[in-house]
Amino acid sequence: MNLSESKMPLVENEDLNKSDFGYDNEGCSSGYESATEQSSADTDRESDTSISEFNNDELPAAEPEVMKYRSTQELCNTLQCIISLPDLCDVMFLVGEKRVPIYGMKAILATRSRVFYNLILDAQRQLPSSKKSKKKSKENSTPSNHIVIEIRNYQPDDFRELITFVHCGKVNINTSNVTGLYCGASEFDLTDLKIACRDFTTRTIRKGNASAILKSTKFYLAHHRAAAKFIEKIHGYQRSING
Repeated sequence: MNLSESKMPLVENEDLNKSDFGYDNEGCSSGYESATEQSSADTDRESDTSISEFNNDELPAAEPEVMKYRSTQELCNTLQCIISLPDLCDVMFLVGEKRVPIYGMKAILATRSRVFYNLILDAQRQLPSSKKSKKKSKENSTPSNHIVIEIRNYQPDDFRELITFVHCGKVNINTSNVTGLYCGASEFDLTDLKIACRDFTTRTIRKGNASAILKSTKFYLAHHRAAAKFIEKIHGYQRSING
């Protein structure tokens, strides 16, 4: 089981170079920012100029100390708690044949994925007018203020893990859910999740456990074109190792 943290920007997804199994993922951010180097001559000129500008032995004011602090783990835990409480969410997905309810927040879903954004907009347009919705809420014993979206082509556990990734930026990938997560990453344009699935699959194949992944592809082959491409890449990488 592997944990992969998201580096996806919230408003607009960056275009990362997509690589096949077994190759370095070019285009992935390392987390470090490069700084332009100055030559020693430039540095000397700057220091000479700065000294000449100060008279009467005056020294420049010291720059204030700045410390950047991040507490991402607590934020992730809070967001994960929120999506586990239906009353705090405003989107309800009904997943699979049994229509299992899985909840989310439209502000996060829409800003993390353009596909989710369009799904939410379409669902909002189909909502009845306020007068009709009030009448229906009186008739129903369990009124709901959620935007309801049906998702039939995913296993509920896999889709729940996908929604957790979108909200929290982390995901637990294993051999039973990697195919569903890969299909979700392809459909909802989650580039860094797709890369994480590829990395996990590459390591699993190297350990000789590709068959465990292939068992999870049966359901998705009937619903997702990405599943067929996923299997092709698995077989292709197996051949490259054995050949």
